[in-house]
Amino acid sequence: MVDDSVVIRGTIRAALDKLERPLTVIEAAAGDEALAIMRQSQVNMIFCDIQLPGISGLEALAYAFATQEHPPFMVLMSSLDAGAVREVGRKLRVYEFLQKPFRISDVLNAVAAYDRLSTLSNALVVDDSSTARKLMRRILERSQFRLDIQEAESGAEAVKLAGVTDFEVIFLDANMPGMNGPETAGHLLRANARTQIVMVSTEQQLELIRSSQYAGAFAFLTKPFQSSDVNAVLHSAFSIRAPSLALPTHAIFSDVESANGGVERRATP
Repeated sequence: MVDDSVVIRGTIRAALDKLERPLTVIEAAAGDEALAIMRQSQVNMIFCDIQLPGISGLEALAYAFATQEHPPFMVLMSSLDAGAVREVGRKLRVYEFLQKPFRISDVLNAVAAYDRLSTLSNALVVDDSSTARKLMRRILERSQFRLDIQEAESGAEAVKLAGVTDFEVIFLDANMPGMNGPETAGHLLRANARTQIVMVSTEQQLELIRSSQYAGAFAFLTKPFQSSDVNAVLHSAFSIRAPSLALPTHAIFSDVESANGGVERRATP
């Protein structure tokens, strides 16, 4: 916890005290002090104020982690909510921004997100194109989540794999020879009703989206999509509140409909 306010550090500690788990909590009141701790200790999660005595919180995080491939889970805090600060936070791969005053529940939500993002999840990519599978794998590997990714080149192979592995999320191409995406989705959900299916396609036709919904897909992505879209659908799949630093997404979610029955887009804030 990095903040020159004893009150803020106390709020965070009060939230952490509600967790039934052993935690080693280190406190710092200045940027230079925090940077020294970051460089000397292996820290998993950081709550860091932006405006600090000495160097700023952003500078401390940049000096400590900008070149690291896997930085720790970082939460920025400030009484100011400036767009430029948010943009710098995204570049530093900060997960969340909390505007002061925040609540204990905001801290607990961040910890819950950390727990889920740290958990390895089984994912399946299904597409008859090896190039498309390779591209999707690359995008999934750049997401915020830890994924153990398997691949299938057909609906039949996907159903076979689902018989031996409980996939938490499946990215399923809608247009494949043999069993198409919606037909495959039905078989996959009969094998494991808890599986979250994301239908993907180069087309965005209402009929295709509807058939994907009826088959049980909870989200629809149009190719090409980005890691920010994957982050959005996985937050929804795992019932995690999307962070305020999340980029907008073009993902279409099956539970969002307009008043006239059409499908609307839900954008991550």
